[in-house]
Amino acid sequence: MTSTSSGNYHETSRTWTHIKVLYILNIVLAAVVLALFVVCFMMLLDVQRSHNNEVKLRKDRENQILNSIVENNTGKASSQRAEISTSIDENPESMIVVGDGSLKINAATLTRFCASLHSHCPLRGPTGLQGAPGKPGPKGTKGSQGGVGAVGPKGTPGEPGKTGLSVKGEPGNKGQKGKTGLPGHDGVDGLTGLKGDKGQPGLPGLKGAKGDPGIVNNFTSEQVVVKGEKGEPGLPGLSGKTGMTGLSGSPGLPGPSGSPGEKGSKGDNGIIGPPGLPGEPGDMGLQGPIGLPGVNGIPGSDGLPGATGLSGLIGQKGEKGDAPILTAETLLKYNITQFLKGPIGAKGEPGVVGPPGDTGRRGKRGLKGEPGDAIQCECLIGPPGEKGDPGVCQRSPPTFLLYQNTTIPERKEDLTIKTIGKPVLLRTTDIDWGSWMVDSDPTPTTKDKYYLTYHFTGRSIYEFASKDQFSSKTGNYSKVYNIQDQFYGTGGAIYRGAFYYQSAGLDAIARYDLDSRSKTTQLKIASSLHRGSETLFGTSYNYYDLAVDENGLWALYAYKPDIIEPALPNTLMVSKLEPNYVEIEKTWNVTVSRADYSNAFIAQGILYLLESGTELNSQISFAYDLYSNSEVDLSLPFTNAFRNNRMLSYRPDNKAIMAWDGKNIVVQPILSE
Repeated sequence: MTSTSSGNYHETSRTWTHIKVLYILNIVLAAVVLALFVVCFMMLLDVQRSHNNEVKLRKDRENQILNSIVENNTGKASSQRAEISTSIDENPESMIVVGDGSLKINAATLTRFCASLHSHCPLRGPTGLQGAPGKPGPKGTKGSQGGVGAVGPKGTPGEPGKTGLSVKGEPGNKGQKGKTGLPGHDGVDGLTGLKGDKGQPGLPGLKGAKGDPGIVNNFTSEQVVVKGEKGEPGLPGLSGKTGMTGLSGSPGLPGPSGSPGEKGSKGDNGIIGPPGLPGEPGDMGLQGPIGLPGVNGIPGSDGLPGATGLSGLIGQKGEKGDAPILTAETLLKYNITQFLKGPIGAKGEPGVVGPPGDTGRRGKRGLKGEPGDAIQCECLIGPPGEKGDPGVCQRSPPTFLLYQNTTIPERKEDLTIKTIGKPVLLRTTDIDWGSWMVDSDPTPTTKDKYYLTYHFTGRSIYEFASKDQFSSKTGNYSKVYNIQDQFYGTGGAIYRGAFYYQSAGLDAIARYDLDSRSKTTQLKIASSLHRGSETLFGTSYNYYDLAVDENGLWALYAYKPDIIEPALPNTLMVSKLEPNYVEIEKTWNVTVSRADYSNAFIAQGILYLLESGTELNSQISFAYDLYSNSEVDLSLPFTNAFRNNRMLSYRPDNKAIMAWDGKNIVVQPILSE
């Protein structure tokens, strides 16, 4: 322990020696810098004084010269003035030699003096006697206080204190931690203590007397040192004078961690964040029993097979066979619950009369409608065929069935699309599903604006102030609208300052006014497809498709096959809508296989159907004129540049097709005749 303490002491002593040397060097360096500063300052003062003295002497000499000129006789003065005038005219800034050549004066100064002299004394009189000295002028005002002088040199350090006794006592046991006292007043900076718990070692003590020889070990002939008894502690030394403040020491070790504080009170609830984006569709589940209307959800998978199946393809006429025997077992095996009428065939042999079919179930009662005009039904009936065999009865639906409620205005443009151009990219997104819209009949609120909805369901409509903002790389929107319920599908439309959409999970088309930021009305279409696995077209999640053309607002939808009699998979409903109150003005029932098409749009009163949205080179192979109630014979090539077309609509104000192809927003120009 003694050797360790001695080693620590010597190491500490060397450290303090180094600190003292550095401190003295800093003081010497500061004194040298200060001395240089003082010397430079004194030199500047001397230079300034010398300059001021020279200026004063020069002015005194000039005044003496001017006085001597005045005292000269008239002839001599005139001659001298002529010489001076000639010199001044040649060089106003030159120095004029006066008298015997020992004195010189500036030409400009001499000119000003002469001018002043002649203005006050136009006629020279005899030279008078020298006047008595004038009275001293009044005492000048006290000058302003001078600035703060330079900092004086630092004083010399005080003498070190006397050395105390060198007897070092044994360190005592560490005391218990005291209680925290009250905060004291700021004390005077003390000496920097050494790092750690141990106290500062004292100065080396006086060398002790040589001890007695140790005991000799007879076996090893080595001297054994026996440690003597511990002496009594010496008296404490006198306190030395307070030395200079030492340099700041290194930070001490961190203190022990305090006990944990009491648990704080519960904070206020934070601000409710905006609703998150809809998730991706989940795995398809089995169709459950019909329950009460639930929360709007994502379409499920294909349900279990229904009771009534669709008629199959017509087979070739076979050989005459035996009379059919329709047993209950056969009906159950092939799930036959209705007897469907087949197409009219060639005249055959009389068949055996089949048993009567079971009575069908009664359909659901429809909603009571508004009183309206008389319903007119047009049926296109083909020519009668030859009499066929008696068979199972089925009423064949007409090719195009028209329901007319009211008379609508004539169309504004009677044109047909002849060519569809290649896609032009406007901007890209990070989302596969969405729709973008422009108001072709705008209000002041929607003029020149562009609109976006992301995914196939959500609450937010994003507004862009201009086409440049919409197509920029940053793509930052300028405003967002949050509807009260939730839209579904990518078939929404902006028209006359409002957003038209399907209310998610409901068989209804809603109108959201952008000015008032509120849902104003909705149109319920009972028994229409609005959720489940069967959608409007074969490769989309849309149940309703809202369209806008030169003639106004349209809606495309379909009915459930087990509710409405003519609602089969080859039936597409098209309704012309009144936009303010969302009321049906007229409805067409177009017979076409919806599953064979991926999307549709209406342009100039004609319905166009796109075959595929995932093939690079697709085509529009079906078109129906809603005003002439006739099919249009055409085949228009159509390009899906990114092979994932999710949204298709027509923009009448600039005659173009708008599409959402994959994660890309594109526009395709058209040519009509």
